[in-house]
Amino acid sequence: MSGGYVMLGVPRNGVSLVNHNENWANEFKKAKKILENIHKDNIIDIQHVGSTAINGIMAKPLLDIAIMFKDISIINLKGMQENGYDYCGDTGVAGKYFFVLRGEDEVSLQHIHCYAEDSEYFAAQINFRDYINSHPEYAREYESLKQELYKQYPDDRKKYTSGKVAFFNKIKLIANGNRYE
Repeated sequence: MSGGYVMLGVPRNGVSLVNHNENWANEFKKAKKILENIHKDNIIDIQHVGSTAINGIMAKPLLDIAIMFKDISIINLKGMQENGYDYCGDTGVAGKYFFVLRGEDEVSLQHIHCYAEDSEYFAAQINFRDYINSHPEYAREYESLKQELYKQYPDDRKKYTSGKVAFFNKIKLIANGNRYE
């Protein structure tokens, strides 16, 4: 992506956290246009998700983008690859495919999460983002958790990510009106 700010990226399998950057929203808009051009009318929705979409908190400096497709079986794989996206497979989740855009030295710049129309995971990512953005106390709690996990696992993104699962589940319950004990 040319012109202006460009995502810093995160080393392959590693973790880095930086302060929130208002330019992330603009980077998402640029990426969204590219993805819309690749997939045309097969897209139902494209959303900026992940920590870069949460106002004011530290995040890994890479974009997480969720796309819901009308027909996930006809993803434009060639178009994604021609635009620099590496296909990383189905991730073990039914109806989900994953792509990564990498920069110099193999840093991850974008994670593209592709979902079938009926995927509960797409909605869960949007609900998490929206709930955290509207509840600053949980945003601060999430940021503290991320900082602690970064200290523990700076070179192990899988452990860092799995360390956030309980928090995601907690917010999912609370956002759905359930008590969290």
